[in-house]
Amino acid sequence: MFSFLKRDNSLNNVDKVYGIVVNQSRNPIFYTELSIPDNIDGRFDILGLHMFFIFSRLKNEEKTAADFSQSLFDTMFIDMDQSLREMGVGDLSVGKRVKDMGKALLGRIEAYDKAFSADYDDIQAAIIRNIYRGDVPDLQQIRRLIKYSQGTIENLAVIQKKEILDANFSFTHAI
Repeated sequence: MFSFLKRDNSLNNVDKVYGIVVNQSRNPIFYTELSIPDNIDGRFDILGLHMFFIFSRLKNEEKTAADFSQSLFDTMFIDMDQSLREMGVGDLSVGKRVKDMGKALLGRIEAYDKAFSADYDDIQAAIIRNIYRGDVPDLQQIRRLIKYSQGTIENLAVIQKKEILDANFSFTHAI
């Protein structure tokens, strides 16, 4: 009865997966050692990179993974909406800001997808443009973030889809 009200079992762990992504993106090393700005933009950018890692891993899977990814995306923007409101952004401008953030994330995901499928220079350009917003920090910091990113993509590639959907994974590659 009322089965239409039940959430698909495969989507039950979206909040847990989102929590894993958020916790990893809050690692102080990103902000202290890699010089990613510790502000709303910098935190959004590193969160977006980690969302890309998950979306990239799930993108060639079947419909269940696509539905999961969409729900994960939606969860992120419900959180963004709530966070902006808690920061005191006016109700009338929250919707526009969240919409702009959604477009920005989709653009970054597309850019990362192309870059990580290309060569090192493309990855570096995407990282500088999207994480450092055009400011070039120490090249060693960029190399370190790229190495972390490539290692994370490789590690997620060997994790079974079910483990990701069940929130039974972690970001294990060292930063």
